[in-house]
Amino acid sequence: MPAKKRKLAAIDMGSNSFHLLMAEVSMTGFFPKPRILARHKQKVRLADGLDDNDKIDGQAISRGVDCLKLFAKEIQRFQPHEVKAVATAALRKASNQKALLDEFEAALGSPIEVITGDREAELIYAGVCSASQCRDKVLVIDIGGASTEIIAGNGPRPNVLNSLDMGCVVFQNRFFKDGIIDKTRIDQAIQLAEKRLSPHTQDYQHHGWLRVLGASGTFRAVSEIAAAEGQQVLTREWLGQLIQRCTEQGRVQRLSFAGLREDRRAVLVGGITILFAVLKTLDVDKFEVTTGALREGLLAQLADKITA
Repeated sequence: MPAKKRKLAAIDMGSNSFHLLMAEVSMTGFFPKPRILARHKQKVRLADGLDDNDKIDGQAISRGVDCLKLFAKEIQRFQPHEVKAVATAALRKASNQKALLDEFEAALGSPIEVITGDREAELIYAGVCSASQCRDKVLVIDIGGASTEIIAGNGPRPNVLNSLDMGCVVFQNRFFKDGIIDKTRIDQAIQLAEKRLSPHTQDYQHHGWLRVLGASGTFRAVSEIAAAEGQQVLTREWLGQLIQRCTEQGRVQRLSFAGLREDRRAVLVGGITILFAVLKTLDVDKFEVTTGALREGLLAQLADKITA
């Protein structure tokens, strides 16, 4: 008798964190949806290891190998029908990509696909739609460690997709590496992000949107600070005030806001300067935060494949 359920594992090797989702999907019914049974996340900070020649250093590689060995043990216990692992911007950029992949695949025991920016944006949109009701026109923003994906879509269909060369870890290291936060550096970070986005502004505005949804770590950090402070609606004005408060505190290690987790402090300013620039350039006044991201999109597409 054919199995009524299949186990799946999806691995998202992001530039800041690695994620493992383990799920099962029913092989019966018209619209099979994976049910997530376990989530595992590790801060690997792969993009933190990129040097001026885009080579990822040994410490970052070791963190990645250690994480993937742990994931391999979880997968071995879970015994999934299929495993799919993808790597994003840090590995796309890495000049030592081939050597890295050899080490990472040996540690994981499965092939790893380094996906394009467009593919990353497509999976992010699919993940957001799997978690949120995307019935009308939406704008989805995902600020990763080494890239930022911005997608305008209508319902489940993405129409304008771009992956931009800017991320919270990369910007943190470029503008705030010594820990100092001042207005000049903030302005430089915002201006560079605006410059990276500006060639695409007209495409997004022509498409239009009714809701703006943010995915992944920077948005969760902002949402948690807002919730702790009783800020019910996330607005560009409030975000600008948060950036000003970061400037007043002066140093990364001094950043202290209710709701700010220790693991986000180190890359908060890099992320929120990019976010502010995106909101300003696209003239967005308010935004929401969604729980869906690339890993949920990867899982959804994996489920569609095996149940087709």
